[in-house]
Amino acid sequence: MRMARFALVLVLLVTAVRAERADVLLAGATDAELKPLLERLTGAHVEKQAAWTFWLGTLAGRKVVLTRTEGDPLNAVAATTLAIRRYGPRLIVTFGSARAHDPSLRAGDVVVSEKFVAFDGMESPFRPEGGGSDALAWTTLPHLLMTPGEKEVPAVTFPADAGALAVARSLRATSGRVVVGVLGSANQVNREADRIARLRAQWGTSCEDGESAHIAGCAQLLGVPVVGWRVIDGAEGDAAALVLPFLEAWK
Repeated sequence: MRMARFALVLVLLVTAVRAERADVLLAGATDAELKPLLERLTGAHVEKQAAWTFWLGTLAGRKVVLTRTEGDPLNAVAATTLAIRRYGPRLIVTFGSARAHDPSLRAGDVVVSEKFVAFDGMESPFRPEGGGSDALAWTTLPHLLMTPGEKEVPAVTFPADAGALAVARSLRATSGRVVVGVLGSANQVNREADRIARLRAQWGTSCEDGESAHIAGCAQLLGVPVVGWRVIDGAEGDAAALVLPFLEAWK
């Protein structure tokens, strides 16, 4: 009987731990991007799920969970999915640095997400053997998102939460401007000017990083609002410096 009661208490304790909730999931690609926030986290404790680490605590009066996405789409989606299922955040914030696609952007400018684009879907025209390859001739291939009723719906963009965007666009950059734009992501590093111009023409991207749009797509599929920002050629800590004022202003 005592063993049964102990087992019941243990189950209840485990269930209580699993039921812990966070107001905001903060997703950064690297330890360096998370470090300034972890240093300010109060009541902090760490949980691990599979290969991913989650830091829980309080920032600016909000219950938050932080995770490291490794700057890779697959890792980012896995970490985001685990965090959503485990902690039930009311909002996801993805932040970090990026490379510019918009030629008007300068180092230090902050692009906040009106929407997100995962620009990794491309389809090439038929060419016979020996016909060569021309990436500038490739066309866009949208993601087919699963929706209720097991219906696939093509999606090119994922919207940011309007309320969170209104707060994010009022932030002040450490240096440079804060502009509203399209955060693009793919497991690519593009440095060819013509290729970048082609991507911008096809997808409307303002900048590129490794994971922001994939996090946003995951958030949309699982019904969680999302917002993000990227600092162009940002230094370590530049994007994280905007998190506290954002949390203080977000309702």
